[in-house]
Amino acid sequence: MYILGLNIGHDATASLLKDGRVVSAIAEERVSRVKFHFGFPYKAIRECIRVANVDGKDISKVVLSFENDLKRSPFHYTDLIVKRSGTIDPSNEIDNRKKFDTAKEIIYRKMIGEKRYWEKASNYAKTQITEALKKCGLEHFSLETAEHHLCHAASCYYEGGKNKVLIVTMDGAGDGLSATVSIGEDGKIKRIVEVEDIYSVGRFYSAITKFLGFKRNRHEGKITGLAAYGDPDKLYNLFRKMIDITDDGKSFYSPLAGDLKGDRLRLKQLKDFMKGKYYGHNYTNLYLDFLKKNCSKETKEDIAAAAQKLTEDLVVKFIQPHVKRTGIKDIVLAGGLFSNVKVNQRVLEIDGVESVFIHPNMGDGGTSTGACYVKWAEEVEKRGERFLPFTIDNVYYGPEYSDEEILKVLKDFLDKIEFRKSGNIVEETAQMIKDKIVVGWFQGRMEYGPRALGNRSILFDPTDRKINDWLNKRLKRTEFMPFAPSCLYEDATLVFENFEKGSYPSYFMTITFNVKEEWRERIGAVNHVDNTARPQTVKEEQNPLYYKLLKRYKELTGLPLFVNTSFNMHEEPILCSPLDAVRSLLNNCVDVLVIGNFIVKQKKQ
Repeated sequence: MYILGLNIGHDATASLLKDGRVVSAIAEERVSRVKFHFGFPYKAIRECIRVANVDGKDISKVVLSFENDLKRSPFHYTDLIVKRSGTIDPSNEIDNRKKFDTAKEIIYRKMIGEKRYWEKASNYAKTQITEALKKCGLEHFSLETAEHHLCHAASCYYEGGKNKVLIVTMDGAGDGLSATVSIGEDGKIKRIVEVEDIYSVGRFYSAITKFLGFKRNRHEGKITGLAAYGDPDKLYNLFRKMIDITDDGKSFYSPLAGDLKGDRLRLKQLKDFMKGKYYGHNYTNLYLDFLKKNCSKETKEDIAAAAQKLTEDLVVKFIQPHVKRTGIKDIVLAGGLFSNVKVNQRVLEIDGVESVFIHPNMGDGGTSTGACYVKWAEEVEKRGERFLPFTIDNVYYGPEYSDEEILKVLKDFLDKIEFRKSGNIVEETAQMIKDKIVVGWFQGRMEYGPRALGNRSILFDPTDRKINDWLNKRLKRTEFMPFAPSCLYEDATLVFENFEKGSYPSYFMTITFNVKEEWRERIGAVNHVDNTARPQTVKEEQNPLYYKLLKRYKELTGLPLFVNTSFNMHEEPILCSPLDAVRSLLNNCVDVLVIGNFIVKQKKQ
């Protein structure tokens, strides 16, 4: 049975499941080439079907990863489906046309009445989505929804590999919630705690991101990197006025907001919206006003450090009581907040926790897979069986290209590039990395999720501590962002502290570890200023070619790891196709492109 899961909106993504296992999963941004594509994943759906070699007519069920996806306004779906992309800028600004559309919608709702409005909206949404899916080659299918945080929970539970776990989801918001705690056992998910979206730790962190001049829902990772340079204690207590945890550890609250909620909050939101501030983000604008009043003269580093420390502490205080109450020591995590790798390390370090797993595509893109798992579990239960957790070795779910397909693209650029076929691609590439050449590595199936995991990667020697300055500048990235390593799995315990407990998420580069003291100077390029690193560990069975490259590099240098950063310029999606790779080479993203069995360079002018 084929099930297609969709995340519609920001980070639009499609996942295709066959009998409980992912056969393809692709973010729309990779094929549209629009970073964090906001819209309907038309191209991703078509590509998932093509990559899996499936006839769209064979897909019998389509699942949307928000229950509210069939309750949104016609104006919303006109943007997402008819116009094919949303108009909301995650940086928080609203254009005048969007204000006008919202005003029209409010008037229209008042004219026809709320009940009739939502009936019409639901019918419109179903019609638009159904027609969009038919354009992608689907014919006879049921269109269903799954609750957003259940999708997050399913994404990490069923891939976590352990029968009984504590499931924690935290994000900005989805279907009215911002956090949940559940128990996963015997293939079933039982929710025990939920936090309404008004008290969102994720939105607090996003407000900090916006205040520091970055784009919300996009650049939160920059705050995590910047935090290591600041004093976390200077503003810590001030920030607790914005958000804190309740005494019982089951929810959060905002001392700053007090009892601002319900109709009073909605009125404030509407006023903010008409001033050009993003409508619907609950306390975000309240937080921003507070930050402007109290932190305008503080350094970015200190603000980031305090926000990071408070976020880590809130998450730990939220999870720790449930570990004690339930006695469950294995934790699985999903939701955009857990893209914060330092938070994940703190969860791993909670007293009593024995293991942690984070869904590799932890943000909303991953709910496309979670939605599939939710519905597959229901199908299996109808048969009197259980869909039980399993482990995954890799997330290479995207397209791959043969040497013949690659050669065809290379020949289109003969006036700008020179290339040759290598007799030993591993040997030559390992030698180039040793010689401090910036290598673009393009092999096999594209990765699913936000991390480059050795198939669409830029590789470099790990000893150059100044890499943060010159390579970030070359890639037009923020200079304080750390680089991560790929490391031989069998050598990871030599380099990283507490590795055994976090070995599973290290496959997917979703957690940091402290670097052992004797390695900090030797691998300065990947040792952040706080002496942590975010490794991807590699076993031979996961990625044989990449493993051989790491192995050969170790033989040449004595080092079991090298720099692995995503193959893209700043504000571009990670590469998908050979054409993307050649364009990146021509934009001086890398010195040499190693693609399939070809070694490619720019012609000297």
